Amino acid sequence: MNCNKSISAILSIGMSAIAPILPLVTPQLAAALAPTEVNAIAKEITVRVDGPTGHGSGVIFEKKGSTYYIVTNWHVVSQTGDYHIVTPDGKRHPVYYSLIKRMPGADLAVVPFSSAENYRLAVLANNDPSEGKKLYVAGWPRSGGTLQQPILIVTEGLMTRRQAPWNGYTLVYSNLVRGGMSGGPVLDDGGRVVAINGIIQLEDKSDKIVAAGIEIDTFLKWRTTVALPTVPQDSPRAGKPPTATPVNNSPRLPANAAFTLASALKVPAGVVSSVATAGSHFVSGNTDGSISVWNLPSGELKSTLRGHGDAVNAVAIASDGKILASGSDDKTIKIWNLETGENIRTLSGHSDVVVAVALSADGLFLASGSWDKTVKIWNVKTGALLYTLLGHSALVNSVAIAADGKTLASGSKDGSIKLWNLQTGELIRTLKGNALSVLSVAFSPDMKTLASGSGDGTIGLWNVGTGQLIRRLSGHTDGVWSVAITRDGNTLVSGSWDKTVKLWDLRSGELKGTLSGHSGYVNSIAISGDGQMIVSGGWDGQIKIWKRGG
Repeated sequence: MNCNKSISAILSIGMSAIAPILPLVTPQLAAALAPTEVNAIAKEITVRVDGPTGHGSGVIFEKKGSTYYIVTNWHVVSQTGDYHIVTPDGKRHPVYYSLIKRMPGADLAVVPFSSAENYRLAVLANNDPSEGKKLYVAGWPRSGGTLQQPILIVTEGLMTRRQAPWNGYTLVYSNLVRGGMSGGPVLDDGGRVVAINGIIQLEDKSDKIVAAGIEIDTFLKWRTTVALPTVPQDSPRAGKPPTATPVNNSPRLPANAAFTLASALKVPAGVVSSVATAGSHFVSGNTDGSISVWNLPSGELKSTLRGHGDAVNAVAIASDGKILASGSDDKTIKIWNLETGENIRTLSGHSDVVVAVALSADGLFLASGSWDKTVKIWNVKTGALLYTLLGHSALVNSVAIAADGKTLASGSKDGSIKLWNLQTGELIRTLKGNALSVLSVAFSPDMKTLASGSGDGTIGLWNVGTGQLIRRLSGHTDGVWSVAITRDGNTLVSGSWDKTVKLWDLRSGELKGTLSGHSGYVNSIAISGDGQMIVSGGWDGQIKIWKRGG
């Protein structure tokens, strides 16, 4: 395929792993069915995938217990956010974004959801459709007219040719395909799924628009090599009430460690993506592109900084409280004078969204992580780019700098943590053992332990010197997007998309308590310098200040 002539049809990562379960595969020839019969099958196996910016389609192909699995295009679910699967009966099922599993080398992903209902599973056919064979494509485009409502349609066409693989796409057909049908099934005349529909393209040397799909055999070869995650059944997102106990009621929590809610604040607009504290104030990065500066502990809004052209995903404050760094969807990092609110300089160099920033304790170095799979190290005073660190095979979610300013940690969606020499940019070691995306990292004050939050809801504690996993903490029921350690090195605080903040004994790994109150995902947490307050920010647009009790 001529990639330059492609136009995307986009409308828009486990918990306990299970042994690979093979989907239903029938390689033998099946008798041809009437078009009405194929249409009926297509409508029973095709789901709608509703996401933060639009929708796509998917195919129910497997079930384990009450967990169903759909296969869809990766581009349908590649943007982090809140997703729902709409099944043929019209019911909406929430999705753990952290449990979505991407297939390497192809535009495919598996999305699990939980339901007690009985849904039909697709029959996956690993035979090779021949040219001229009738094919059916199902999916959820939008209706015409003014309503523009998603509707399920099935279109007929013919297999026209095969092309050289491009992101997995090889099968080309003449079916009418519209936006919203990405991820839907391509069926043969026996009602079996032979490919996953994904892109619309201009045919080579022609103005004719055709569609292309990824043949199901490509998916099946990968499926037999991986274990898929199950949806936990004791979580709010699985339809059951949370069982968390408020931290101040926990019988195991010493009285001097109890935290209670002191203030609940609301940002003027958007979602709170990140928070950071320093001295008598804290800042929040917001999805409307602004940065809010707040007094601590009063929660009074002190000022609003504007300059980014898109959502602010990350903020970090130097230890002296004077310099602020922010990373944004606009692919830039900005350095601010926090005392005056002046934007000192803008750092450009990333080719994709910047989602993580960290400042060294002396304020001289800045590290940034991006969806472009790189980590960059900058000179804060001059704005010079010192190093671009390559090695991660997927987007970089988080970065942290050790207290001595010598070691940098980066966590990636590729499931790895890398330790780098901040002064030279050299890779020290790679920490492996994460089943899913590494969402957050933080060094202990003594620099001997690294904490990492994972997409499966667990927290890893690592020996920085050896790279060995010390222990893994379980308690969250969704991805852990933020971790922080108190200055005394005793307590680890974690924020999760299960809408809670948890406190852990760093040495024993014991869960000491849970702070509940956010109505949306908790994206970021920060601890005041004296350890007496915790600030948490979330998708509900709220910031909560938690104060240590007496």
